[in-house]
Amino acid sequence: MENRLYVGNLADDVSAESLRRRFADYGPVADVHLATDRSSGRLRGHAFVTMANAADAQGAMAALNGSLFDDRRLRVSMAGEERDRTRAKAPERARITSQFRERLNMTYELDCGGVSMTIKMFPEDAHEESWRVEAAMKAGGAVISASGRTRAVALEELTRSSQASGLLGLDWAAIIEALAAVRAI
Repeated sequence: MENRLYVGNLADDVSAESLRRRFADYGPVADVHLATDRSSGRLRGHAFVTMANAADAQGAMAALNGSLFDDRRLRVSMAGEERDRTRAKAPERARITSQFRERLNMTYELDCGGVSMTIKMFPEDAHEESWRVEAAMKAGGAVISASGRTRAVALEELTRSSQASGLLGLDWAAIIEALAAVRAI
């Protein structure tokens, strides 16, 4: 089906109606199916959106892949491509080697093409209305940080400031993709 889209990295409280409204900007939506776990009934973090025709599906995919929805970066592709991508996996440009929760933050250790780095994410206030993200090279590199109203916004700001300063010459798109894969953003 050329008009069925896979939509990944969804929030736990997403509704079929909110997805329908988001995709309706790009054409008529024929169906929205939220994937749920059979045993618990909880949402699995992805859905399938069927557009009325293939052209609308292509337009929605081009416009919405990587866009923010409920403070998360959407992964939109043709249904089945996600599965094909995991079968014929290309070498990862960035991968998370470990993740652990500390008292007030989440820490992710990454391998970015042979370069080891650590990213820490923690709320700046008790209500989690502002987040701080810190990145450091394992080999004693400088620590850079940024803040934002969400983890995703703080990470985008960190990416911009690190690229502008040249402190960390890394593939930030791959780093963001690795963090999205473990639902860190």
